[in-house]
Amino acid sequence: MPVSHPRTVRALQANTMSWTISGAVMALGYGTDESWPMTSVVVLGAGALGSVYGAWFAEAGAEVTLVARPAHAEAINQGGLRIDDRPPVEVQAVSDPVDAGDCDILLLASKAFDNADLLGGYRGSTQAAFSVQNGVRQAEPLVARFGPAAVGCVSLVGGTLGDPGHATHSFDGPTLLGDLPTTEPGTAATIAQALPRRKLEVHDDIAPALWSKGVLAAAAMGVVGLTRLVYHRIFLMPETRDVFYDLACDGAAVAAAEGVELIDGHGPFQVRALTQESREHAHQRLRAVGEGMEAAGETEVRVSILQSIDRGRPFEVQAVFGDLVETAEGHGLEVPTLRAVTRLLAAAMPGESASS
Repeated sequence: MPVSHPRTVRALQANTMSWTISGAVMALGYGTDESWPMTSVVVLGAGALGSVYGAWFAEAGAEVTLVARPAHAEAINQGGLRIDDRPPVEVQAVSDPVDAGDCDILLLASKAFDNADLLGGYRGSTQAAFSVQNGVRQAEPLVARFGPAAVGCVSLVGGTLGDPGHATHSFDGPTLLGDLPTTEPGTAATIAQALPRRKLEVHDDIAPALWSKGVLAAAAMGVVGLTRLVYHRIFLMPETRDVFYDLACDGAAVAAAEGVELIDGHGPFQVRALTQESREHAHQRLRAVGEGMEAAGETEVRVSILQSIDRGRPFEVQAVFGDLVETAEGHGLEVPTLRAVTRLLAAAMPGESASS
């Protein structure tokens, strides 16, 4: 049976609501006076990133159920969910998706290869669903399962899983949401309104952001997966910068073949500019990224593929790399670096996963 929450239903109080509109992007920010109705949230695959988002929803007043690995779920139910050094957050955790009930918002935060088990096991319904997974086609399983409730999402947030019951918020980037052509209009904005005080944007067209994140993910995860380096280090050596640039250019060519124009997003990772400039200028740009991270003390960022390698678990070869290679093949496009890295990572893949 679906679990029930111990928390008393209450409303989130907010003081101000500000809307900043720039072109097709709407940024949402909240204060503390206007009331917002209680929201129920289910997080399928609550590892590092799912735990961070789950805690954010709970801190905003939502009733949250995390579907997590048994040890993580047990620790959360015994002592609460801890993010960084903050006090524990009260959420409900289960290890089987069948035990999670209907919800207002569903977040898919597992690795892509666990989608079938989690979505197949979840028997509930939802009004809005989004995914923080990697891959340019990450919304497709949600569209297939939830239809007009599914939206597109690009998460530039970082998280690392520590001991059971504890996660670290390792990178404070924004979350971009957007209705898909199949989405009930306004669904993305509804999700954004349930996460006060977080860096959220609602885009009219989420596809360029999805592809831009997908190209950067393939470049970053490809280099990290083969070298086992922490994130900032891959930008400090010319050899790894070279491969990062080649992977990004291959990915950009696939996006162009699909008719998608990449965008320059947040922070130092300007993917459109990077893939349109010379190798020499790209090296300068990427080296500056690494030096900036080092100066900021961001020297322990372990991207998701490295966390999977650390734990001896599979990583997302098909979702991050294979989909791009197959799309390139469909267009008769040569992507030699992307293809080679995909083959090497597939060869290094450990055994099958049960859940993320």
